[in-house]
Amino acid sequence: MTEHKSRILIVEDEVLIALSLKKMLEPTFAAETAHGYEEAKMLLSHKLFDLVLIDISLSGDKTGLDLALLINTNISIPFIFTTALTDPGTLEKVTNLRPSAYLSKPVEKVNLITAIHLALANEDATFKIELGKQIYYFQSKDFLFAEADHVYIEIHLKSGKNQILRTTMAYLEEVFPPKYFKRINRSTAVNPYHVSKIINDKLHIEDQIFKISKNF
Repeated sequence: MTEHKSRILIVEDEVLIALSLKKMLEPTFAAETAHGYEEAKMLLSHKLFDLVLIDISLSGDKTGLDLALLINTNISIPFIFTTALTDPGTLEKVTNLRPSAYLSKPVEKVNLITAIHLALANEDATFKIELGKQIYYFQSKDFLFAEADHVYIEIHLKSGKNQILRTTMAYLEEVFPPKYFKRINRSTAVNPYHVSKIINDKLHIEDQIFKISKNF
């Protein structure tokens, strides 16, 4: 089975620096580059990333700070700033956007890899589902998919420790982290990060195939 590599989007307008950062990250991570705000926005709307590495001083009307605000508002994934700017005004703006880390250029590989690992570890925190007196604990990225059968839902986990819960899909939608729990039909929800391919209305996760409903 192919090991899942965390997907990193590098947003850097200087091509040589972007390629250097990409080389630092591979093969530990699956890295992709964008050279400005609009390109990054487009990629984030069409692909799933686990973390974004953002240069604050992007060329164009929109800066890395604008991209961070977009991520906080619409996507809610961790991001790390890279910049040569260390003046108090910039630092104050950066702090208000709550990045996972702030790395000064030139970025050293060991600092970059460490910052990404820490950011991803914090993001993959354990969450809980309370059903009456029972409390179930899950890790977001361990979740593969959920299937409903009348009043029961089976939670399928990558670890193999599946759980059968007496609850509803509507309730699970409320308590699961949204980016890891997507309904694809009335009785099925999946973790988009484990989707291997989509062909027409068929979605694949490991050896399972699910039908995507037009209503979801």
